[in-house]
Amino acid sequence: MGNKEGRAIWLRPSSYLHNSSTSFRRLTGTLHRYYSTNRVEKEWMMRLPSRPVTLALVLVAAASTLAGCKKEDTEYAQNMSGSSAPDIAPSAAPNVAFTYDYRFALAAKDIAAVQERHAAACEGLGLARCRIAGVVYRRSGDDYVQAELALKLAPDIARKFGKDAAATVEAARGTLNQVEIGGEDQSATLRSSEETSESARTERERLERQLADRATPDAVRSELERQLAAQRDVERSAARDGQAARALVAVTPMRFTYSTDGFSPGFTPARTAKSALAVAATLINWLMSLAIVLAALAVPIGLLFLIAAHGRRLALWLWRLLGPKPVIVAD
Repeated sequence: MGNKEGRAIWLRPSSYLHNSSTSFRRLTGTLHRYYSTNRVEKEWMMRLPSRPVTLALVLVAAASTLAGCKKEDTEYAQNMSGSSAPDIAPSAAPNVAFTYDYRFALAAKDIAAVQERHAAACEGLGLARCRIAGVVYRRSGDDYVQAELALKLAPDIARKFGKDAAATVEAARGTLNQVEIGGEDQSATLRSSEETSESARTERERLERQLADRATPDAVRSELERQLAAQRDVERSAARDGQAARALVAVTPMRFTYSTDGFSPGFTPARTAKSALAVAATLINWLMSLAIVLAALAVPIGLLFLIAAHGRRLALWLWRLLGPKPVIVAD
C-alpha cells in the first residue's frame, strides 16, 4: 500500500467468528475510524466485503481447517491402534534367529487371567507349533504382581502370536509398555558349516580311495588312517555347527513379562485407605526409631553438657575428695 493509503491491519480469523451484530458493528466502526483518520478514500471502504460474504468465507476456512485436523487425528489414531511391534516377516530376513520380548502392564487382579489366556493360546497351536518353556508368578501384597511366560514358537507364526497377545492385554485394559525383537544372523555359520563339511567330505573320499588301493604300502596306510579319522571328526563337527544354527532358526523364543509397574489402578476408597494406613505406619515406626535413638544419646549428651557447665567446680570437688590432705604441723 502507498504512504497515503494507510498501514496494513492484520485481523485474526477468530475475530470474525463472534457471530453477533455488536461485534461486527464494533469491527466496522474501528475500520472506519482508522481509515478516516489516515485519509483513506471512501471508494476503498466500499471494497470491503459485506457482512454475509465475510462470515461465509471465514466459516468455510474454519470448517476446512477443522476437517483437516480431524482427518489427521483419525489417521494418527489408526496408525497408533493395535500392537506397536514392527511388522517383520521371517521371509524378509531368512536364516535369522529372532527372539521376542514383550512387557505388559496390567492390574494385579488381571495378570493371572491374561497369563492363562496366553498359555491356552499356545497349547491350542499344538506342540509342533508352540511349546511352553517356563511360567513364573510372584505376588507381593495386594497391588504388586510380576509374572513371566516363556514360549518356543514356529518362526512363521511368532509375529502374529505376539500381536494377538498384545490385543488380549489391551482387551483386559492393560498396556504394552515395551517390545524388544532381537535377531542373530546364522547365514555365515550355515555357509561355513557347508563349506567345511564339503571340503572334509572330499578329503575323506580321497583318503578312502587311497586306502582301498592294495598297492598302498603298509607304512603309508597308518598315516592315511590317521588323516581319515581327523577328516571324519572335522566333518562331524561342521555338521553339528550347521545343525545347531538351523535349530536356532527353526525355533523362535518369545517371553511375556507381566507387571503392575507402569499401570495406574485408579482411585478406590479401599486402596486409598490402605495406602494412607501404610504411610501412617511407616511414619510411626520412623518416629519411634527416632525416639529410641534420642533416648540412647540422652545420657552421654547430658554428661557432656554437665561437664561443660560445671567442669571447674566438679574438678575442685574431686580434688578435695581424692587429693592429698593437708598436714597440720604443730609448733
